[in-house]
Amino acid sequence: MWSSRFRGILILALLWSLDVNFVSSAVTNGGAVAEGEVVGAVEMEGAPSGVVWVVQMSDIHISKWVSARGRALRRSLGRALKLIKPAIVLVTGDLTDAKNKDMTTTQQEEVEWIEYRDSFQKVADESGIPLKKFYDLRGNHDKYGVPLQSPLDYHSKYSISAAMNRSGLLQNVTVQGRDGRKHLFVGFDDSMHVGLRGPSNVFGHPTDEVLVQLDQELKRWDESTADPVTKIVYGHFPMSFTTSSETGKRVEDVMANNDVTAYLCGHLHTTFGRRLYKHHKERTGDFWEWEMGDWRVSRMMRVLAIDHGHTSFVDVELLPPTDTSEGVFTMPTVILQTYPLDSRFMLQSSGKGADYSDIISKSIRALVFSETTPASVRARVYDFSSHPPTLVTENFMNITEDGIDGIDRGAHYYSTFWDSSMLSHGLKYAIQIVAESTNGTLSYSEMRFVSAGGHPGEFHLTILAFLVMGFKWETVFPLLLWGMIILLSSLLVASKLFFMRLEKDGQYEDWMISVFRPSSTPSGALGKVVKVPFWAFVECSRNNLVWVGLMLYVAYLIFFPWFSGRVLADDYPIGRMSLHGWTVKPSNVDSVQTISGLGIPDIMVIVMSYMIGVMLPLLLMISALSAERAACEFHLRNLAKCHKTEADASKADSFEIERNRDSDDVFQGNAASASESMVHGSSTNSDCMLQTHGESDPLISRTKEPESGDHHCNLCSRKVRKGLFVGCLAVAFVHWRLCLVIAKAYGFSALATAPAYAWSVPILLIFSIFQTSRVRCRPLSHEH
Repeated sequence: MWSSRFRGILILALLWSLDVNFVSSAVTNGGAVAEGEVVGAVEMEGAPSGVVWVVQMSDIHISKWVSARGRALRRSLGRALKLIKPAIVLVTGDLTDAKNKDMTTTQQEEVEWIEYRDSFQKVADESGIPLKKFYDLRGNHDKYGVPLQSPLDYHSKYSISAAMNRSGLLQNVTVQGRDGRKHLFVGFDDSMHVGLRGPSNVFGHPTDEVLVQLDQELKRWDESTADPVTKIVYGHFPMSFTTSSETGKRVEDVMANNDVTAYLCGHLHTTFGRRLYKHHKERTGDFWEWEMGDWRVSRMMRVLAIDHGHTSFVDVELLPPTDTSEGVFTMPTVILQTYPLDSRFMLQSSGKGADYSDIISKSIRALVFSETTPASVRARVYDFSSHPPTLVTENFMNITEDGIDGIDRGAHYYSTFWDSSMLSHGLKYAIQIVAESTNGTLSYSEMRFVSAGGHPGEFHLTILAFLVMGFKWETVFPLLLWGMIILLSSLLVASKLFFMRLEKDGQYEDWMISVFRPSSTPSGALGKVVKVPFWAFVECSRNNLVWVGLMLYVAYLIFFPWFSGRVLADDYPIGRMSLHGWTVKPSNVDSVQTISGLGIPDIMVIVMSYMIGVMLPLLLMISALSAERAACEFHLRNLAKCHKTEADASKADSFEIERNRDSDDVFQGNAASASESMVHGSSTNSDCMLQTHGESDPLISRTKEPESGDHHCNLCSRKVRKGLFVGCLAVAFVHWRLCLVIAKAYGFSALATAPAYAWSVPILLIFSIFQTSRVRCRPLSHEH
């Protein structure tokens, strides 16, 4: 009895264990693998053998204030997908906008999520693609102001993933072609676990747990199949805007270790260009990163195809950004060259299991998505080594009916023979596919540059694209921040110590004269490029109150919180931001729990804007004001000294002439002597830096009044100071502008609770202007 009962309990326990494991696998891994079938796999329908394709969308930004985004999505995307018939649709983050009308405050709006859900339901219904084949994940906008386990986490309620019960941070699907080849797509959500409001929420923050799961998912087919598997990873954030995990692990290493072909992402829109691609070459492998444009403004859609292991894509602008029409959407003809790949940004150093047999490598192949079957499709090869490019060959392409649905509209697969060995080596050839419709309309593919030897070429980012894709900003941010802090501190401290040393030795006035003494050598002139600005910082250090104020403010920014504000939802406790990140209470119930260090390096947007846009110009303007006053005082002192020398010489000459009048026999000799003395006196005055007002002084520029002909000194009239006022106003404007951004983002209480942050800059500027307003003609130190 007990043995049978024990066996029953054991069987129930085993079944329960298997059921839990299966559910866990289905939620986080997308399904389990059983013998003879692929659980969770999507069969590619209506495609030729060896070819699959998917669609990617990104940065939808559904907004209750901009209805055109959702309206354009519902009008065009369903019809486009019906024509393209992708195996799956990937939506890589920023599903909603989560901003107020003037785009200054970030907060979740439930009405936007409802519109997003309803819009994609309409897209699925119109396209005929089941909603379960749509895979969406969070972006930073979808996590704005979402604390832990908050009802504001609308993604877990209204997203497609939520409707399909994909509740984990990872989601995957295997697309299986008609040839049985598997293509694994793994998406991961690395948005902030405590969602801060913008602009402190810019980066992806993967955890160690997510990276372990990602590594496991990418290995899912390694042991169960001997056939090559194409692996694609997708997420929202580019690698340059993705941080390391708690233990310093990087997503790039995980992908390189698992032979990933490409990483698909969004986030940057088209602000920095439309070709934000990067070839990652890690120690254990390589992969491509392909950021795509946004739907928010550009109405972009990406079609990605894998042709016998060769991965290519084309980005399509479905609608012009200004299109607000309500009529029936007509899908433009889309041409995707699937082989050969563009050598600049698609080829890799390793083939990743791609098919390079002669039947594949000696052909040009393309997918054409059109409303009707094209009348003809041709492949043109151009030689770009000459200007203009010359047409090398033009071949008609043959349609492949194998596996293609026998209907007139949709996807059409073409190929033609091409022997690249007939061409000379080098990256100078480009292929373009031209499709002609039955009514004579021509459609063109993008130019794909190919190397005759099949070797990867070099892809060069534009300057703007390199700024956002060429660095790991997690590493660059502390270098920029502490570099700026060291620069400011060093200028203040070094100039003060230098002045104290010269003042102690009584050499400062002589050194200042040497700063402006004309140089006759190139090296001396080059030295003045450094010496003159440093003199301005030294003059700033002579004003003790201003110098102490600057030092205290720099110390405040380093060691104390800048401001406090509502960085989470409105009904949550306020947080404090410092250079070390945000300190928040993530729960409005638990008043004890506190999390520190959030938003690193996301606060880079706030911190570096302030350090570069306010602090550095502040020091420059205050130093320039001090230098302008010192130059004016120096000029007036020298002017007074020269006038005094001239007066003394004139008085001595007059006394000598008067004394010699009593002697008639030597009158002429004395008169001659007096004349000679006057000449010698003039020669003595030439040693002054100023002989007449406005001459021979390197500090002075002169203007001449057209009517009177008088010379006026710019230093005496202080015209330079008037120009510096404009710079001071610019610094104050930028400061208040940034303060206003903070106030609108986190509440005006952020400024009310941070008087040092809000008022230090204007107080220092006003005090410096007041301190430098009066000019005093103090005697030179060596004349005491």
